[in-house]
Amino acid sequence: MDFFEKIGEVAKNLTDKAGDSLEINRLNGEISIEKGNIQCYQRELGEYYWAKFAIGEKLDDEAMLICDKIVVSQDRMRVLDLEIERIKTERELILEERMKGKEPPVQAEQTETKVEEEPALDKDETLKKEEEKRPLFCANCGGGIKDGQRFCIFCGAEAK
Repeated sequence: MDFFEKIGEVAKNLTDKAGDSLEINRLNGEISIEKGNIQCYQRELGEYYWAKFAIGEKLDDEAMLICDKIVVSQDRMRVLDLEIERIKTERELILEERMKGKEPPVQAEQTETKVEEEPALDKDETLKKEEEKRPLFCANCGGGIKDGQRFCIFCGAEAK
């Protein structure tokens, strides 16, 4: 082989490798798109079952436990939001007092509330106990509604 034939062969090999790399990258991109589609479908499935749970439809035990975990997280988020608002309000009061030339009021130390552990129960007793303390849900948005609450704090719909 002469020199130019070798260069032509190397160039052809590089072109083939570049073409293969482009095709592989294109296919990997399509795989990523399909993974995203699957996540969307899973979210849709979750929303479907959440809507059933929110209107009070009975789901299988595992789905009910997952929904209960969501409710607990929603309640925790509400508590944290209230804490954020309390901190902001206190900060605004302190700033107002400083602007007036007064010292801010001394803040009382907060104590943490400890959660007492419940004695271990068998699965049937646990499910029964969870059902007894399961909160109500807004028919409009699925947000948790506590006993005596007249309106949903998430969407404002009247609690039924």
